[in-house]
Amino acid sequence: MFQMAVFSRIGLGLCLALGVAMASLAAAQVQAQGMFSQVRKVNDRVISAYDLDQRMRFLEALNAGAADMRREALERLTEEAVQRDYASRRNVRVSRDEISDGIAEFASRADLTGDELIEALGEMSVDRETLVQFVEAGLLWRKLVGAELPALVAVSDSDLARARDTAAILGRQRVLLSEIFLPMDPEFAEAVQEIMGMIESARSVEEFSSIAREFSLAGSRDQGGRLPDWVPVENLPGQISGQISTGRAGQIIGPLELGGAIAYFQIRALDSQREIPADRLTLTYQRLLLPGGRSEENMARVAEMRARVTSCDGLGPFARGLPEEALVEREALMGSIPQSDAVELARLDRGEISANTTEGGNLVVLMLCARELAFDDPTPDETLRNMVFEQRLGAMADLRLQELIADADIVDF
Repeated sequence: MFQMAVFSRIGLGLCLALGVAMASLAAAQVQAQGMFSQVRKVNDRVISAYDLDQRMRFLEALNAGAADMRREALERLTEEAVQRDYASRRNVRVSRDEISDGIAEFASRADLTGDELIEALGEMSVDRETLVQFVEAGLLWRKLVGAELPALVAVSDSDLARARDTAAILGRQRVLLSEIFLPMDPEFAEAVQEIMGMIESARSVEEFSSIAREFSLAGSRDQGGRLPDWVPVENLPGQISGQISTGRAGQIIGPLELGGAIAYFQIRALDSQREIPADRLTLTYQRLLLPGGRSEENMARVAEMRARVTSCDGLGPFARGLPEEALVEREALMGSIPQSDAVELARLDRGEISANTTEGGNLVVLMLCARELAFDDPTPDETLRNMVFEQRLGAMADLRLQELIADADIVDF
């Protein structure tokens, strides 16, 4: 009886242990299945939950600063899936040696060797294969772009003149911004206070854009306040540039009083590069005051200017019938330009027009003629031509990639 009781207890213990082990194994299998479950399918290529988790860790390791890290990671993985698919159709491949060289090149940007980068990423739970996949996709795309697009890119002498603007040459810290402009008129004060509360409570780029689309006075409202182009931080006045240079993606800056309006800006993305000495940056621009503020007639005239005028020489006819002082051309160092003008000029390229602010009941129309930096050794034309060529090639490659994504069969799970 005693032996049978002991054996029964032993048998019960074994059964319990086996049951716990089986339950743990089942849980691990469920977890593994969850990690490798499909998140998105791009053509015939699957993006798994594991792929997405790894890419999010990778972006965090790179300090990517995206407002929505999951969305950013999924977009990057989708782009790479499309790039791989296109490379496969074109029979383009990269070798192991090319991948090793690519990892070394990527690591060198952080003053690391390839092995040191792999080790550093491993400490942040990023697998080596995640880095390999990232580098391989980039190399494949570089080969495809290099083979197919250069013959389509041309650089003219006028392009070189435009490229001598500082934004095209030395902008080493730039930002993608969204904006909201609200009226300062007393009759709107109560409503504006409520909108300001909504803006300051916004927790995402989408919320900010929704408010801009509904309430902003700026011409960008139809795009949700999004300025489409990168703005060099050094082009912005000090009050804003200082906050942006130390800011983060998603951060809201404001309220600021700019040219008869209350302004808010949101950082959508930052690209840190290097500084430009503001005391050497000169802007040449024209300033036209149109009586009547933001009247329908004035906004129609601005639309006509944008359609017809491509350089500062063409703004004169729109000042006919106005006092001589209504149209002036100014040349000044960036730091001495009034802030309301500086903010608007920062977003403009040579020959572009802004009309978002008012002054004394007049609509302020600004046109950038030139933005230049005094160089001790000016960049040779051929070097500058190559720089412009690379920029245009990159833009064309981005457009081609977006076309491929639009044509892809994408299914989310």
